[in-house]
Amino acid sequence: MSAIYTVLAEGDDQQDPVVDTARAILDGHIVLSRELAERGHYPAIDVSRSISRCMAQIASPEQMECAVSVKDLLSRYAQVRDLIPLGGYVRGAAPLTDRAVDLYPRIEAFLRQGMHESAPLANVLPRLKELVA
Repeated sequence: MSAIYTVLAEGDDQQDPVVDTARAILDGHIVLSRELAERGHYPAIDVSRSISRCMAQIASPEQMECAVSVKDLLSRYAQVRDLIPLGGYVRGAAPLTDRAVDLYPRIEAFLRQGMHESAPLANVLPRLKELVA
C-alpha cells in the first residue's frame, strides 16, 4: 500500500462528485458506515460497499471465493433486513437468502474486532472458510 487517502462525503453520499471521482481513480476503497458505528460495530467497515481492484493479485483463489461468498450473503441479507421485523420475509422462497439470514449474526460477529484485538491472517482464514462452508 503506498498511500491512504480520506474522502469525507456529506451525509455519507456515495454519489457525491468528489467521492465518485476518487473511487474511479483509486485501486480500492474502504467505506466506513455511520450506521455500523452507531450499532457499536467496530471497525465500522461496510464490507458490501468496499472494494479492491488489487485483491485478486494478492489473495489466493480460496480467499477470493470466501470473500465473494461473504459479500453475496451480506447483500442477500440487506435485501430482506427491513422485512424481517415486519413479518414480510417468508422462509423457503429463496434458499440462499434463508442461508444469509441464518448466517448473518455469525458474519457480523466475524467482521467485528476489538480495539486491542489482533487478527493474524493465519487465524482468520480458517474461521472465514468455516463460516461460509
